[in-house]
Amino acid sequence: MNPTESDRLASFAANFQNDFSAHIGRDEEEAAELDRIRNALRDSLDLDLFSRQGIEWYRSAYTEAFLFMYDTAFYDREAGRYRIDEILDDGEREFGGYDIILLWQSYPRLGIDDRNQIDYYRDMPGGLQGLRAVVDRAHARGVRVFVNYNPWDIGTRREPGAPPYTDKRGYRGRFPDTNAPAVPDAEALGAVIKEIGADGVFLDTMASDDPGFLEPMERANANIVFNPESLPPIEALSSIAGSWLQWNTVVPPDLMTIRWVEPRFSFRAIDRNADEHSDIIQKAFFHGCGQVVWENIFGWWNPWPESDRVLLRRCVRLLRQFSAAFQDRDWQPYVATEVEGVYAHRWHSGDTTMHTLINDSGAAVNGPVLKTPAVSPDGHSMRHYDLWNGVEIEPVQQGDAHLLALSMSSGEAGCIVSAPEGVAVDLGAGQGEPAGDGAVGIDRKRLTLADLALRPVAPSAPVAAGEEPEEMCRVTAGTFNFGVRHNNRTVMEGACYDKIDQLWDKYHPRRFIDLPEYWIDRTEVTNASYLDFLEQSRYLPRDLTNFLRHWHKPAGSEQEPWKWSPPPGKERHPVIWVDLDDARAYANWAGKRLPLEEEWQNAAGFAVWPWGDGFDPELCNSGSDDTTPVDQFPGSASHVGCLDMAGNVWEWTESERDDGHTRYAIIRGGSYLKVEGSIWYNASGAQPNDCHEKILLMYPGLDRCGTVGFRCVKDVAPTE
Repeated sequence: MNPTESDRLASFAANFQNDFSAHIGRDEEEAAELDRIRNALRDSLDLDLFSRQGIEWYRSAYTEAFLFMYDTAFYDREAGRYRIDEILDDGEREFGGYDIILLWQSYPRLGIDDRNQIDYYRDMPGGLQGLRAVVDRAHARGVRVFVNYNPWDIGTRREPGAPPYTDKRGYRGRFPDTNAPAVPDAEALGAVIKEIGADGVFLDTMASDDPGFLEPMERANANIVFNPESLPPIEALSSIAGSWLQWNTVVPPDLMTIRWVEPRFSFRAIDRNADEHSDIIQKAFFHGCGQVVWENIFGWWNPWPESDRVLLRRCVRLLRQFSAAFQDRDWQPYVATEVEGVYAHRWHSGDTTMHTLINDSGAAVNGPVLKTPAVSPDGHSMRHYDLWNGVEIEPVQQGDAHLLALSMSSGEAGCIVSAPEGVAVDLGAGQGEPAGDGAVGIDRKRLTLADLALRPVAPSAPVAAGEEPEEMCRVTAGTFNFGVRHNNRTVMEGACYDKIDQLWDKYHPRRFIDLPEYWIDRTEVTNASYLDFLEQSRYLPRDLTNFLRHWHKPAGSEQEPWKWSPPPGKERHPVIWVDLDDARAYANWAGKRLPLEEEWQNAAGFAVWPWGDGFDPELCNSGSDDTTPVDQFPGSASHVGCLDMAGNVWEWTESERDDGHTRYAIIRGGSYLKVEGSIWYNASGAQPNDCHEKILLMYPGLDRCGTVGFRCVKDVAPTE
């Protein structure tokens, strides 16, 4: 290998993408040298993965649906069923059909309590068996299923039951028993993969894998594939067969080195926050890559416009039709064109030659763009087809070549297929076909503030003039200056209200609200009080999953919660493992209701903390291992006398909103639990008076948390 070739080899190996401008339209000698560099790179790598039987499908996986499991389009809480067929039907109609669906379960819910990312799969409706049915149905329709792995989840509880693991992900965090060993994350995830039959793992925030991390998952599924969020280094090709191509698709004339070295590598491009996707769709197609379809971005709705859906269907059809060409190991990037700024890649499959093009000239093109051989190597006359527009091209003879003309708007992609006379080429009739036959799919209207109307709240049984309800604090009428921020974490993703179109909106505009007089519970509702409610009302939730999970349940009483009992010694601790409806049921029984968010904050006070402007760890339960009695911190009283409005447990407020895709409520005050180790967790520990947290709602098994309780309010009867 000569020094120039050696230097270039090192340069290509060190960079994911390389500036290829010096090699556009190269002559045969330079092309041969670049091929030698490519082959040398291949010889230096372990590429056996790409010949493995059982993962051939991944090479042609062009559409991946990021399925945010909290979207009401995915799970129907009223009917209690997953809507997997509706999701896949919609994918076929609107996006050309999914090859992969990613089941995302964790962020932004992780950190509310100590459940880890694996728990969030276990606690999905129906548990792991329920997810198995989803996966089986997807498989029956030819769609593969990925699960998600968050390496940053190191502050929640660990999985007990196996020898300690030396990797940092295996043992850091909270243990149910401090003496218990921990199952490494990979083992726990492998168990999920085996139980539900998953085909792949999305590696959130990762570029590749840690040594030894993949093996437990490969034991669960020998054909498991891995899909990092970030771009992997070239040496990762020994274990990583595909990844996301996020936010950019390598702007011409840059070269994606991994695709050049190993075109069987499975890339899918994504720009989740974009309002429109035409540029990334077309540039990805130019490089032979597909797309991630992601419309519910962690709780805010960003639908793909119809024009982008039509465009993606076109690209997906061509990618699948010429999948073999897009895996051509001898493909040639940036071959010569007739127009400066119009770039072309050349791919082969059998006797067929394909060129993908992108018009990056900055202007429309209407004329000759490409020169190709007029005859095949075995002497047959060549015919040429503009597959982008579904028409045959009439070439202009120029010596022994054909000159091919196209009309391309600025930024537009193209696809020309050349085949010998007699080789049939499907022109793809109906390039701009409508999305189906009028069947109802997912509502893709752009949501506004009006779509997040607050759930109506009925008044409580009123307090008559002169009455003083027991263990409640009076809040006088007045105008309240309501200002709130999403939480005190450095990262907040997923708007709440006021500016739903602002994904990263942290501070909400102040509002002046006229509040009438009301009464609010001095303390959080206790286990003892909730037991009184159960015994007197015989309340039975429709779904008991995780209801009062920590209470004692005598044998045979599983469907009779009024026979259960709180943990001994915790009668005066706040009740937890209750969802919003469980809290509402208690409030209604007590002749009360849950507080509106502004009522809660008004009672907490106008200082930074309920007790004043300085944080005092002696005045609240924050950063401990458990709840405390509701009257343990008398010095924490707010200006109206309420206790534990910072720490102990989060509190439900009457703040439920639903935009047709995401349902959520606001919780206030923080809890005893502090989950640390990542900026991506929910806020935890005691929270200042002006901080709230958005909690996504799905179904009771997830909505009930080990750190969320509530207190109630009573309205005051109007005076005559």
